[in-house]
Amino acid sequence: MNHDEGTEHHKPPSAVLGFLTGVQLTLAAVAWTDLAMRPAIEIRGTKKAWALIIAINFIGPIAYLTYGRRPLDPGARPAERV
Repeated sequence: MNHDEGTEHHKPPSAVLGFLTGVQLTLAAVAWTDLAMRPAIEIRGTKKAWALIIAINFIGPIAYLTYGRRPLDPGARPAERV
């Protein structure tokens, strides 16, 4: 008797895995770039902690991009660059 009768095990196609990997890497790259460029005062928590959290699949970068950054004051002018 075959124990797998009546059940099908599907592996996602490699194209789907490739797409999801691309999305994950893009999210992480955007989050790490933003973290590196943003002053520490505009970050909730420490940069070191967020750098580690961003490494967590999907959840880390999304958490940083939605919660880790402090909202900008709409009345504040951006710093002028020399």
